[in-house]
Amino acid sequence: MHIFVHGETFDVDASLAKSTLHSDYVRRREPPDTSGIELLLGDGRTMPPAAQEELAMSYLASHRQELRNLHCFTGVEYLTLGLVRICPVEATGIVVTPSVRLLQQADELGIDLTYYVTIDGRSDT
Repeated sequence: MHIFVHGETFDVDASLAKSTLHSDYVRRREPPDTSGIELLLGDGRTMPPAAQEELAMSYLASHRQELRNLHCFTGVEYLTLGLVRICPVEATGIVVTPSVRLLQQADELGIDLTYYVTIDGRSDT
């Protein structure tokens, strides 16, 4: 589970100098590649969906102003909250929908939601 912030002209160093948020990963690239930061929220592979959403909503509420500042920072093109869903190998499909509360909170901050779906127990052979 993480928040990605990136863009082609995003100056991560200038952003980090002004932000109180702790960045777990920083990527500096020359355009047309994107530079960005990653804020880890937790290990979504080990957390049930409801716990991921509660953690995400708590983080968004606690860092509301800093996230708004990031959203408006020069060069930011993408501000994305990534959550994880594990699909059992015997399942025939999966539907992923955020809670209304999480969707509203993310929308208010200009954050896009992305789900990373993994098939549990899938063999590469």
